[in-house]
Amino acid sequence: MANFNTHITVAGIASLAATGICLQADVITQSQALLLLPLGMIAGILPDIDSDHSVPARLVFTILSFAVAIALVFSYQGTISLFTLLLLAAAGGLFMRYIILYVFTRITVHRGLFHSLPAALLSGLLMMLSGIHFLHWSLHFTWLAAAFVSGGYLLHLLLDEAYSVDFMGGDFKSSFGSALTLFSTSAWISYLLLYLAIGLGFAFAPLPAVI
Repeated sequence: MANFNTHITVAGIASLAATGICLQADVITQSQALLLLPLGMIAGILPDIDSDHSVPARLVFTILSFAVAIALVFSYQGTISLFTLLLLAAAGGLFMRYIILYVFTRITVHRGLFHSLPAALLSGLLMMLSGIHFLHWSLHFTWLAAAFVSGGYLLHLLLDEAYSVDFMGGDFKSSFGSALTLFSTSAWISYLLLYLAIGLGFAFAPLPAVI
């Protein structure tokens, strides 16, 4: 599997390129680009969120905490007082960094459920539902953000698979195929719940606007 530096570097390059294309096509504003760029980078290391007590796990949640705080500031600026806005942003960031991290380290196994194709799809759906119902983003931008998250997540999985292949010797490592899992009989209940969550996500997902 690819190491953390490879994941964050490739995710950064891909996110920068995708954001630049969106700006060039005039489908997002510069302020929206400042949100999409880190979203893509975070998504590129998001599958390692299940790596308990590791530097990547702590860094992922630290980045996520800042992302939550920034998103709250962007979403509620001008609608509440400055003190309340700062308090809300701090609370959101701390909740992500400590409470959510604690929960994840207790219920996840590294390269398990989060290293799978349905998890990549669910990450985008969760971004979409959060953007619409909690961050109050526009429908068009919310679906674009969801695409950045699922795309970055999938890029991580593809990199892990690429590093499971010895291209010179033509051999496969034992980890080959484990990052692009669709279903596992050893964790069938978890996967059924995952697919149920995806189904509910699509059921409550508003359709993107037709351009």
